[in-house]
Amino acid sequence: MKEASYDEAGQSTLPGLLLLLDPGGRPDRDALHRMIADIPRADVSIPRILNASGIVEVIVDGLTFDIHGLASDAPISPPRIHYAFDCRVEDLSGCDAMSLYPAPHLAGGANALPVIRTMLSLGVKLAERIDGVRAVCWTPARTAIAASTFIDAVNAWLAGGQIPAPGLFGLYSDADGTWRTDGLAFLFGRELVIDKDLCNDEAAAMRMAASIAHDLAGYGAPDVAEDRWLEDGCLIRLEPDDRTATIGVRPALKSAELANAARAR
Repeated sequence: MKEASYDEAGQSTLPGLLLLLDPGGRPDRDALHRMIADIPRADVSIPRILNASGIVEVIVDGLTFDIHGLASDAPISPPRIHYAFDCRVEDLSGCDAMSLYPAPHLAGGANALPVIRTMLSLGVKLAERIDGVRAVCWTPARTAIAASTFIDAVNAWLAGGQIPAPGLFGLYSDADGTWRTDGLAFLFGRELVIDKDLCNDEAAAMRMAASIAHDLAGYGAPDVAEDRWLEDGCLIRLEPDDRTATIGVRPALKSAELANAARAR
């Protein structure tokens, strides 16, 4: 991961969250300090100055994150959104934005799940405490998620549930019906390519991609082709391809053999 920096629009080169708020809804520094004081295991470090704007450093469980874009700061330009979940992109135009990024010293591990988990947890607590948060953007996947959907999904993950999806990745289909993720490579180094025979529609493809992402978070990406059982009882085959940095998702060989035997009877 390259060294962190900020551009003139207030965007960081590191991955992070942007909270999109009603116009005029950005809290000031005092309000943010009161919110942080209400969050367990969180504390405010010494503010840094960036282009005459302040960055508030927040320490959570020993990890430091930058909050930028408060009421007294220069406006942050919202990111380009490629995937919207439970919200419409046109409804987010004109929103104010404030950002939450890993601090520069975390640049080397910004895609580590403990860092992402802590950052998403802090993002949820801020979204719960700031009035008028319409959506949350996850910059590596260029996604926007309705605030309530984001809060529910992350809280479920923190409570032991599935890794948040949609949100951490997008999904699109090829002309032949193959489904591809967009954003999982940031987490696992590879995108998923899901065989069209496994999913009838986008909702089914998203459920499968989310289940596989949760499996990869727990057991890691395979180095060679292997069959795996997902939590929903589905048996699939994962086929990594180093050349394209993808993991092909196909019906498991055992499942295919059983299906062929059934058709032969």
